[in-house]
Amino acid sequence: MTGFEALEVHVSLGTETVRAGRAQFNHTRGRLASTMFQYDPDYLAHPLAYALDPGLELYSGSQQASGLPGAFSDCAPDRWGRNLITKRERTLALEQKRRPRTLGDVDFLAGVSDFTRQGALRFREDASSPFLDPDPVVPSMIRLPELMRASEDAARDDGDHELTAVKTLLDAGTGSLGGARPKAAVRGDDDQLLIAKFPHPDDGWDVMAWEATALDLAKAAGVIVPTYQLIQLDGRHVLLLDRFDRHADGTRLGYMSAMTLLERRDGDGGDYVEIAERIEEAGGRVKHDLGELFRRVAVSVGLHNTDDHLRNHGFLRSEAGWALSPAFDINPEPDPKARQTTIAGASDPDDEADGLKELARACRLSERAAQAELDRIGDVLEGWRDAAATNRIRQSEIERFADTFDQGIRILRG
Repeated sequence: MTGFEALEVHVSLGTETVRAGRAQFNHTRGRLASTMFQYDPDYLAHPLAYALDPGLELYSGSQQASGLPGAFSDCAPDRWGRNLITKRERTLALEQKRRPRTLGDVDFLAGVSDFTRQGALRFREDASSPFLDPDPVVPSMIRLPELMRASEDAARDDGDHELTAVKTLLDAGTGSLGGARPKAAVRGDDDQLLIAKFPHPDDGWDVMAWEATALDLAKAAGVIVPTYQLIQLDGRHVLLLDRFDRHADGTRLGYMSAMTLLERRDGDGGDYVEIAERIEEAGGRVKHDLGELFRRVAVSVGLHNTDDHLRNHGFLRSEAGWALSPAFDINPEPDPKARQTTIAGASDPDDEADGLKELARACRLSERAAQAELDRIGDVLEGWRDAAATNRIRQSEIERFADTFDQGIRILRG
């Protein structure tokens, strides 16, 4: 059961942090049933004010959302962070000889680092309280080996080392990071915030090297990606990514997942045509982002990236509206698997060519222009073997991915 019945909600607008409103959390039988939210009048009058969530429109008076508003979920921990926070509570309960508390959505929202929280939203109990959760000491790159070992212990449920590992990761602000894979927050050489993504003990292939290879190919195909670097630690690959929701001076950028923009929930499906339609309605650079969306989907088809659920697509706030964030979590899959976000209804390779044609229309591309773009991207992706070899991926793994990639490139060529 949560310890918070209400929280102030603040948002970073440029260089200032503004109180946007207050959220009241309503629980039924120990579970979050709904959130009541009311904007602050000063926020409504601010020239840079925007609706924090599609379901929380910019007007005075109380508004109700089922469960936690999507925009709040976007800056709360995902599976990896939730697992860490849950393990910390379970282990502490054993040490203190008590029953573990049942943690709810608000506990997870309030239980991660404010400093590393994704996006521009910030939360606190009242005007005299610090933002939740108080800032950690984000470690420097020199501690990467320690953080990788901690992530392995946490992922393995290693009872002997689990509490130390979880404490190390949460103290570093790791709980706020999204996704399911082991990861940690670190500071780069110039003090910028980075995400370090680690291998998982159960990985069946070199997942981090393949993700870096996918980013290499996507970038070569013209897709906007974060600044990234693939490094080796103890003979294993680690992927370092710049935080794209922070400016160079550390100021925060508003972030919203495609799931929130489409007003969906975890487990709900979605379609790229729907994302294109929302770009038309809420986008700040519509023509650019429609072309970018089509390009990303084409790369995902070519590389058989099926981990493309709605949380793996994001938008950043600008004065003009919402714009696609750099692409992230592009993970090639060597085995046959249906994609999680359909392409004009297509979820399997047999239907993807037709789906791309329909998506092209939604992205304002003529049939001729769309095929020219697909052919160009196919030409880039033909270099996937060289890209994989450059990232020191074993030949046996390259052969394992060959059939899937070759099929994907054939789909692009129609």
